[in-house]
Amino acid sequence: MRSLITLVILSTCLLTGCEDEAITPDKMKTGAELYGYYCKACHEKSGPGASMEHYSSKEPMSVHKVILLIKYGYNARHNMPAFKEFSDEQADLLAEHVVQMQTQNHQNYNR
Repeated sequence: MRSLITLVILSTCLLTGCEDEAITPDKMKTGAELYGYYCKACHEKSGPGASMEHYSSKEPMSVHKVILLIKYGYNARHNMPAFKEFSDEQADLLAEHVVQMQTQNHQNYNR
């Protein structure tokens, strides 16, 4: 009986897993999803990343400036690649998410 129950549960998990499609970058619909896929490895959970933790004390950047950084990259003190493959909509979603994170970090820093 126990093996039958295990078989049913395993079969159900396998069958329902086949219906779920993996979320690929072209299917990502939120700035948080894009951030998690493209940015989190370097910028960590809160946004600035290890080399820019001091940024929390400063005012958040404008969405326009963040879009420029996303589309064209940045090569001064650190190297951020350009993400030219982003659509305008993706760049806007990601920039809005980044500014929201910067705003939250700034508010937390100033408490």
